[in-house]
Amino acid sequence: MKRTMIVAAFFAMGILMATSFAAAQDAPATTSGGQVTLGLLGASDVNSSKFTEYREVPKGLSIPFMNLFSKSSTLDFNVVGLNVRQTDQRYAGWANLGWMDLGFDYNQTPHSMGNNAHLIWAETAPGVWGMSPTLRNVLGNTADAAFPTTLRTYDFYNTLLSPTLGDANLVNLDSLRKRGTVELNLSKNLPFDLRVTYMREVKSGTRGEGGGDILGAIAPVVDVPEPLNDLTQDFGIRAAYNFMGGKGGNIHAAFNRNVYNNRAETLLVDNPFKSSDVLYTAAVGTTAPAYGGPGTIRFTTAPDNEASTFSGGLLLKFANMTRLTGDVAMSSWTQNAQFFPYSSNSTLLTPAGARTDNTSSLQQQSLNGKIDTTTLNFGFTSRPIEGLWLRLRYRSYELKSKTSRFVIAGDASGAPDRSWGAADTPTADEPYGHATAQNYDNSTKRFDGSVSYDFKALTLEAAYRYNKLTRSHREAASGKDQGYLFSALFHVNEWLGFRGSYSDMKRTASDGSTIYGYMADEAERVTKRTGVDIELTPMDNVSFTFAYFRKNDDYPNRPNRIALASGVPIAGAQPIPDTPSGLLFAKYDTYTGEFEVTPNERVELGAYYTYEKNLQTNQWTTTNGATAVAPLIPLGINNKLRYDGSDKTNSFGAHAAFQLVPEKWTFTFMARHQKVDGLMGVTAPNAAGSFVTGRSTLGGPQNITDWDDTELTTVGAQLDYNVAKAWTLGAGYMYEKYSYADAYTSGTTMIPFSVSIFMKPDRGAYKANVVYTKLTYRF
Repeated sequence: MKRTMIVAAFFAMGILMATSFAAAQDAPATTSGGQVTLGLLGASDVNSSKFTEYREVPKGLSIPFMNLFSKSSTLDFNVVGLNVRQTDQRYAGWANLGWMDLGFDYNQTPHSMGNNAHLIWAETAPGVWGMSPTLRNVLGNTADAAFPTTLRTYDFYNTLLSPTLGDANLVNLDSLRKRGTVELNLSKNLPFDLRVTYMREVKSGTRGEGGGDILGAIAPVVDVPEPLNDLTQDFGIRAAYNFMGGKGGNIHAAFNRNVYNNRAETLLVDNPFKSSDVLYTAAVGTTAPAYGGPGTIRFTTAPDNEASTFSGGLLLKFANMTRLTGDVAMSSWTQNAQFFPYSSNSTLLTPAGARTDNTSSLQQQSLNGKIDTTTLNFGFTSRPIEGLWLRLRYRSYELKSKTSRFVIAGDASGAPDRSWGAADTPTADEPYGHATAQNYDNSTKRFDGSVSYDFKALTLEAAYRYNKLTRSHREAASGKDQGYLFSALFHVNEWLGFRGSYSDMKRTASDGSTIYGYMADEAERVTKRTGVDIELTPMDNVSFTFAYFRKNDDYPNRPNRIALASGVPIAGAQPIPDTPSGLLFAKYDTYTGEFEVTPNERVELGAYYTYEKNLQTNQWTTTNGATAVAPLIPLGINNKLRYDGSDKTNSFGAHAAFQLVPEKWTFTFMARHQKVDGLMGVTAPNAAGSFVTGRSTLGGPQNITDWDDTELTTVGAQLDYNVAKAWTLGAGYMYEKYSYADAYTSGTTMIPFSVSIFMKPDRGAYKANVVYTKLTYRF
């Protein structure tokens, strides 16, 4: 299984923030005051974006932490700021007035997705990437002249594009999320609780790599920055009334209106092999190559949409810790954004002769889409006798699409901007001409019941879960997911703690038919989970922890493949043994050990080790072509490919804190190392298959050994000196080393295979040294 590591979770600024937070947790000695921490940091230059993927590492003076507070009979406020005036800054706090309470949280999160991405286009407007028409003509004419097309090899395109790639622009793939929330509590002078909330989130920059195919006589895959300019707002109001001052329960209700506005809905990219739209003509045997294609391609992003949600519920409290709860939530999701034209190619026409590059030829100007959801929750909890707990819960979720579908006359989606394609003929199973043009309704009804009992130091629990699944326009129209869970919790005099759990769930797939096999989210599945956690504290100053977790997902009874003609099994054909396709099984194992010791009040030591092993197997089988009339082509396997993905992760670390001089000098140290070894095993059991014979010069299928291989090492040390009661001076050093290898994204080759032009930004290996000092003042 591919795995991506989150990098640099604990480097220099992390230490500054963690230390400041610890001080901020202390109860203030006065009714007003605050704290400010100044940092001075120097770091080595790092080109890889992974070093600052979700944060800023400032060079020079910074303010990693500040806090102001005051409390009186008329005003109570507290403001906390992190990384002040940086791209990863955050501010949170409250102000309690005599008639109203206000709480707020503002958070910025940068996302660096790649530095120095190579780009042969230039951005002429937001989301518009252009190239010189003269250069595009030269590239296109040279490629068109290479005939027969077998001359257009990887080496041909690499040689043709090398001068252009060598002059590529360098751009960074960065985005910034700004999210703010405000809550007003208006309940102080009211007999019930009333709160108003507002959330505003703005995302800007780039989503990362975007683009895709530009289909024409030459069909390159292009890779450019995709624009990001999103605004999301949420307006909410909620109210609650407590019975008997809250002792008898409450009744509550809320309403939220969420609006999403995508202000960068399109991505326009020039075709590097065509300077203008040219009518596409297919190849004529071996006498003439295909010619033409679009000059510019349009890609679209998410449309504007809205959601309204009403929720309400009731909580009733009785004796013996008995609680009854009931909640309902009803939502309406709508989307009615203007459709874009069928194509950006001005030479492409509909059968009626209308150009497809404008909206006037569209059958309908917008979708007018609507989805309604309804969620019901009921719960019961009680402790009828000492030590015995009973819990029951029922949840129902239903999604209904209210969108009015229509049969389209055709589109350009079969071969974008190259030719018009008529829609498929509607059938009973596909009434709108496309298998995907359906209203995919679904519902889930879930029941959970559990009982637990305390036998002094031992607690035993048993639970049963039942899900009923219903779907429309999916291969499996219904199914059940049910099973049980057992757990045990054991404590002995606080020196031994044990928790073990085991669960077994089985999902069925029924009321459907399939030739190829169900998708993983609806196929039969058997899931088993096992977990053990042991905590030992033989002495007050020594503790050990061991934990193990395992999850097995098996997908049994997947159908074997059968020879087809026009998508229908051939008369007399039989399923071929051992040819199921799809996800067959997945396994996850995690082992963790921790050690903590405090020899005395001046020393704290700790260490941990975690080992993870993840396995996942997919298999894909295709049959060879066959005819329904004599002479029949022999029915057999064309290709059978098995992908055994795995990764093994070793993580270990240690930390220490020394009070060199109590309340004066403190020294802290940490080190950690994590290594992920990924492997994608590729095998093709049928040696006669085209996948094997077509790669005979390579020795057949090859394993992918560089499958997200990652290694991260972090070491840090910090020395703090309490100059006076209000002043603390600190200094520290951090070292971090990161390496990464992946067969698809590593390296700097912009054209890894013909004709795919990738940006290949730098987000790989680096070494970083960080030296810093900090000064904290409390007042």
